[in-house]
Amino acid sequence: MKKIFFSLLIIMGITALFLTSCNKDDDNTLPTTKRYFRFKSCPENTYGNWQDTSFVAATSNPFVIQQCLDQLKLPLESRKFFPLGKIDEGSLGYNKNGMHSFNWHFAEDSWEMVELGIEIYDGCAYSNVELNNYSESLGSYGGWGNRILEEITNH
Repeated sequence: MKKIFFSLLIIMGITALFLTSCNKDDDNTLPTTKRYFRFKSCPENTYGNWQDTSFVAATSNPFVIQQCLDQLKLPLESRKFFPLGKIDEGSLGYNKNGMHSFNWHFAEDSWEMVELGIEIYDGCAYSNVELNNYSESLGSYGGWGNRILEEITNH
């Protein structure tokens, strides 16, 4: 009986040690910093509006930030990922191209970097989107030709 009790005590001790040593790698309680990235959109010679040639998106999602940084390490012509996600009203003070502020922004932390998207989400990042019609009919935006250009550190 002593031998069984001693064995159970050892097993319980090892189990307790194992459980306390486990670390949750995806702990969301760690502070994250919002990062800003500029994306190229439609060329001016195609649509005629310089405002629509680039836009800015923000995220604090560490996975998306790493994807953006990985894409920036590649030459522009080798970058294959583009942002896809929900857009909301207003520029939030950072979705700009030069002095022009867009009337929309990607909902922060709801967009991701993807290599493929359905055609209904494709298009240019127009400077003045009709958000009511857009959000009711589509809900997400992901221009296939949008590519990351840079990280913006002084938004």
